[in-house]
Amino acid sequence: MRFSVLGPLELATDAGPVHIRGKRVRALLAVLLMYPGQVVPIERIVDDVWLENPPRSAVENVRTYVYQLRTLLGTGPDRPVLESEPGGYRLVVEPDALDVTRFSRLAHEGRRAHSLGQHATASALLGEALELWRGTPLSGLDLGRAMRAKAVALEEQRWQVYRNWMSARLALGQAGELVAPLRELVGERPLDESLWCLLVSALVLTGRTGEALAAFDEARRTLVQELGIEPGPQLRELQARVLRGEGLIDPAPVAAGVPGSGPAAPHQLPAELPRLVGRAASLRAVEALAQRSGSGAVDQVRTVLVSGPPGVGKTALAITAAELVHSHVPDGELYVDLRGATENPLEPAEAMATLLGALAIAPNAMPDSVDGRRSLYRSILAERTMLVLLDDAASAQQVLPLLPGPGRSLVLVVSRRCLTGVQADLRIALDPLTTQESLEMLANLIGRDRIDHEPADSAAIVEACGGLPSAIGIAGARLSNRPNHPVKVLADCLEPGDHLLDEFSFDGASLRAEFANSYEALEPQARRCFRALALLPAHAITAEGIGAAIGVSRHAADRELEGLVREGLLMTDVTLNGSPTYTMPTVLHRFAHERLELEGLRMALVAQPEIA
Repeated sequence: MRFSVLGPLELATDAGPVHIRGKRVRALLAVLLMYPGQVVPIERIVDDVWLENPPRSAVENVRTYVYQLRTLLGTGPDRPVLESEPGGYRLVVEPDALDVTRFSRLAHEGRRAHSLGQHATASALLGEALELWRGTPLSGLDLGRAMRAKAVALEEQRWQVYRNWMSARLALGQAGELVAPLRELVGERPLDESLWCLLVSALVLTGRTGEALAAFDEARRTLVQELGIEPGPQLRELQARVLRGEGLIDPAPVAAGVPGSGPAAPHQLPAELPRLVGRAASLRAVEALAQRSGSGAVDQVRTVLVSGPPGVGKTALAITAAELVHSHVPDGELYVDLRGATENPLEPAEAMATLLGALAIAPNAMPDSVDGRRSLYRSILAERTMLVLLDDAASAQQVLPLLPGPGRSLVLVVSRRCLTGVQADLRIALDPLTTQESLEMLANLIGRDRIDHEPADSAAIVEACGGLPSAIGIAGARLSNRPNHPVKVLADCLEPGDHLLDEFSFDGASLRAEFANSYEALEPQARRCFRALALLPAHAITAEGIGAAIGVSRHAADRELEGLVREGLLMTDVTLNGSPTYTMPTVLHRFAHERLELEGLRMALVAQPEIA
């Protein structure tokens, strides 16, 4: 059984095409085929199967369509399997049975051959990939916004493969055959500089230097008139070579910018942090995802979201993971601090400029708009296998423009918030370290001998730190600054009390400042709820207790606590006697005490009605 989505949806067996009755069943199959082997949540299926206004019975209708689709697919060793999973469905299809996975595999192999100088092989593979296309992906189906976006992304991927194919043929000496089709292509996509590069190269290689310079002038006029920018460095360098009469020694890399032909791969990871402790399972999960990203048949960018309370070591985990998967991202690592925990988070356009600058795009070659920069950024990364680390993200709206399109890169997003609006292949919610892990981290910072010499005082220090690596790091720095003083000196300073957070400030690092950034970002009612946490034990917080403290119902209090979990200021714990409980690190609980003493339980908006 074979499936085709690179054009109208088709299903066929050796006996011929299979007719799929019912537009909703066709839409369901299309959605599942666009996420082969992945669990597709039923909410996403509903959004994509109904273009707008799904009926109240949509979930039940989907179950009916699933039954009809299973009947249509049948059973047998060569048949796909439609599996029911918690919250969704998964269609398991052999890679060669689906045209889009074959296309992705051939495209990847062809690009790799081209980058290695194996142009004949590249031309054959890329040409075979393009022959799989029969028109607009999933044309004739009314699908939701997410599916339409995936179809557009596939079209962009086809253009990238088409450019690679032209570049490989150019390197094989077929320039004369390419001039006419390239003129047609730049007419369709006049803002695509890589096509202009190919056209200029083809004209030069056929001895038509005047026409090549005229084509450059036309490209420049178009870019200036439409985008207000000058041509990028590749096109300008190509013009300079023509004017100097140097010719094109190796036209393919100049024309297409294939991996390995441009500047050295960027390696922007921050300086090494203290050795990570206690995160082995999370690191293994990221490494496994990176392996799938680099070797899978589908060109699908993998995304990891790391979240957790302030000071829990999210960035340290992400950097360590990035270093661990170095061999799976041969084209380098990009890093940008989005400043999400500050008063002035980085705007997407500014973040995009940082990323493009790291990719050797000159400021005057960058489009002014976010959409223009995003298109350029995605086009570049579609050709490469890179790691992108987006640190300290404020919101999904800030992150979404920075995610690459289809490709084999890996994205690590770090945020105190859960960012439910970001579709992640792996979500890692970090908890504080255990006592043993905390002691191990402290020993890495000050030496095992000092820990073993004063075990009780060392244990008291890490207990005061609440398992937060940021707090342990400050404590370790203070102890390292006084290597000849007993550990007990600091342990006595960290005894519970009003001054506790004063002790967690050293050499520019401040735990109180970290907590304050998250607290100030809360809505007034959420800040009031956070202050009320000080009235309950740090490891036995309940909705009933908070409801009584701030005068709202248990259900309203539970929603407030859920919001604090989403903001990374509270963690879920075990359920006791049927009631969920929550917990928070000791030092964060101390911060809640401070805010309660300063502000009490008053509402910042007195006229705001109570949440029922």
